[in-house]
Amino acid sequence: MRVGAAAVAAAASMLAEIGLIALGTQISLPKVLVWIVAAFGLIVAFVICRHAARTVDGPLRAFWKRFSLAVAGMLAAAVSQTIDVLTLPNTGVPPVSVRTMVIYMIASAVAATTMVRLPAGKRTWRQRATAVLDVAVVALAAGMAASEYLAWFGRHLAGEPSAVRLNIAVLAITGAGMVIVLKAMMSRSNPMPWPALWFLSPIAVAAPLSVILIEVLRPWPYLNGSAAVLPAAAPMCALAWALTSRSSAPADPQLAYRRGTIMPLLASVLAGALVVTVFVVTGRIGGLLVGGAALMLVLVAARQAFALADNNILLNAVTHRAEHDELTGLHNRRHLAAAISDRTGPRTVALIDLIGFRSVNESLGTTAGDMLLSTFAARLTAVAGTEAVVARVGGDEFGLLLPGAAEQDQIDRLLALGREPLHVDGQEVLIDVAVGLADGRSAEAPDLYRRAGIALRAAMDGVGPVAVRYDAALEQQVTRHSQMAADLRRGLADGEFHLLYQPIVTLPGGQISSVEALIRWTRRDGRTVSPAEFIPVAEDTGAITDLGMWILETACAQAAAWQRQHGPAAPRVGVNVSARQLLDPRLPATVAAVLARHDLPPASLTVEVTETAVFGGGHALATVAALSAQGITIALDDFGTGHSSLGLLRTCPVDTIKVDKSFVDGLGGTPQQEAIVTALAGIAATMRLDLVAEGVETEEQARRLVELGYPHAQGFHFARPMPAEAIDAMIDAGHRQAA
Repeated sequence: MRVGAAAVAAAASMLAEIGLIALGTQISLPKVLVWIVAAFGLIVAFVICRHAARTVDGPLRAFWKRFSLAVAGMLAAAVSQTIDVLTLPNTGVPPVSVRTMVIYMIASAVAATTMVRLPAGKRTWRQRATAVLDVAVVALAAGMAASEYLAWFGRHLAGEPSAVRLNIAVLAITGAGMVIVLKAMMSRSNPMPWPALWFLSPIAVAAPLSVILIEVLRPWPYLNGSAAVLPAAAPMCALAWALTSRSSAPADPQLAYRRGTIMPLLASVLAGALVVTVFVVTGRIGGLLVGGAALMLVLVAARQAFALADNNILLNAVTHRAEHDELTGLHNRRHLAAAISDRTGPRTVALIDLIGFRSVNESLGTTAGDMLLSTFAARLTAVAGTEAVVARVGGDEFGLLLPGAAEQDQIDRLLALGREPLHVDGQEVLIDVAVGLADGRSAEAPDLYRRAGIALRAAMDGVGPVAVRYDAALEQQVTRHSQMAADLRRGLADGEFHLLYQPIVTLPGGQISSVEALIRWTRRDGRTVSPAEFIPVAEDTGAITDLGMWILETACAQAAAWQRQHGPAAPRVGVNVSARQLLDPRLPATVAAVLARHDLPPASLTVEVTETAVFGGGHALATVAALSAQGITIALDDFGTGHSSLGLLRTCPVDTIKVDKSFVDGLGGTPQQEAIVTALAGIAATMRLDLVAEGVETEEQARRLVELGYPHAQGFHFARPMPAEAIDAMIDAGHRQAA
């Protein structure tokens, strides 16, 4: 059964009963008819409860199973009362046998027990006390109403056995309904969605309502007030199940708890209305009502005192959360900014970034990353001292507010934070820090945080633990950086970039085997911008993604043109891919699409990556593996200058090692200067890797590389970066020499 079908069936049973009663006031009906409709409504409610039990797990399944037993008991009581209507005489009060009364009492007890066994959630002692007082207010109001009802009953119906039995059944059902109301009020959090309990709570008024309807329908003996209210169980169960099935997350327990306090307020109002009504009707107020009203005032006053205390605690907790970081317990950026403005006299703001935290987070997991941040926060707090304000201002960024100008020994202690291993999830992790500092007086306070951020950016451009103090030159550098970033994007849109290609040749013959695509920027004013200037800016601003895409597209188009023109003699084209590009999981699909667009075989493309880009593993290494799986050649560029881990040659799908120029420069020197170049030749041969020596500038270096067994070389000695047309000329010249 779907929720919608259940709702339709429940509504149909309820409307059928209402329509039948309305019809019965106009024409005579069989006595059993209203009970058949009532039984149908209870059958629908029972089916809904059983189906709800099959669609949920854990405590909710147990709840719906037990509640279905209570509904089944009500159905049995309805059948029993139908028999009573058909077999017992009607003396003005609907006949109720002892059997029917007992079944109603058992069903009510099962419903109450079901509610009591539903977990209510944890709360503080103040919240428990407030909940108890709320329950006491509602219970007192119910007791006052019950006392008046029993007094009325004793005056009018006490001599009727059926009326007594009916009254006992009504009180039992009302008691079960009150348990539901009280459970909803006291439950701070539970598996049952909070509003669902309130949709079941009308059971508390259903039984008293049936008594009222019995009096209203007395002129029509074939109608019955009890039968009139029983079908209401179906829509109540349908609504409760609908909320249970649609609730993906528990409601805010604090909000649910506070909504529950409406009931004590309502109970107080109803109790007051009851006192006024009794006085108006009888001209007097009994002792029970007077005592109950006085006790209610005391309970309400006590409840408000506890609620106010709880509100103050909650307000303090909210204030603390608004100014503190949840993970580390440190102050947050908002508090740090306020402290910078509020503190008088000289002060220093220091921003600290954990270098390489992302790779740690990716390789060890986010849980280990959170542990690392918490451990570092504790270490930073111990180093900063009691007069400092320590805050976590970003993902892996921390802030300090120090009194006065930071001394060199303080800066040294900050830089030393990462020298001792951090123990994370049973592992020791070493991580460097970058520190940006800005100091000033009160007039400069609003700008200190921004200045520290500028200094931190400069520190992060360095290698290893670095501290940079803000000065005006850094401000100018940031301005130039921002201007270049804007010019870079404009230049890319205006076509100011072009590619040059530097040949990679075979040794010893010098024939061109492949080329490396190198980007160049000539502005529209004629000025040439060095890659050393604009590539870091592109990396920092994210423009490297668009720039890298343009390089890939242009280089692949040129490679396809060479294949069409030169056939097998066409060179393979190498494209540099940045660390930021490798973090994009869409890169392999993008490269495949470009190759397909230009009808270029994957083997015709070489992707050059640096050791640093893939050293940490994670997404970057996965991207390289995906590219290699397509048949694209993978080259480690500038090998030996990054993390220099030989283990990377096993974990990363490398095809080519490009030995950095700094090692090639040592050729022809001492054995120590040639040691790395010599060792790499042996490693590459053993691992069946291609080997390219970069930065070859002299004949002596080329000759020595041949002696060491290097198969390929690249450098000014052979050719400088050149336009595609010059590569065509070199290929044609090679053809003529071969002929």
